[in-house]
Amino acid sequence: MNDQPVARISDPFSQMASRIDRNAEESFGGAFVIVPPAGAGEPMSALMLSSTDPVQFYMLLQAQITKTLDELKNPQPYGRAR
Repeated sequence: MNDQPVARISDPFSQMASRIDRNAEESFGGAFVIVPPAGAGEPMSALMLSSTDPVQFYMLLQAQITKTLDELKNPQPYGRAR
């Protein structure tokens, strides 16, 4: 019998909300949560603090998306260095 709780699709959003609440005193720079369709990768998220520069926030988001797209286009077999 497995006593591990079953992950829900909304869990990454709840976790990010909790992180934002815990850091409410910090300078909020932005946050994102992306949950891809089933089989298209793992959820990704980021919380940026101490920066109010929107360019930095969107560059972080763009870098995460670009990395994921590259991995989907060119999957590497296990055990092989990139």
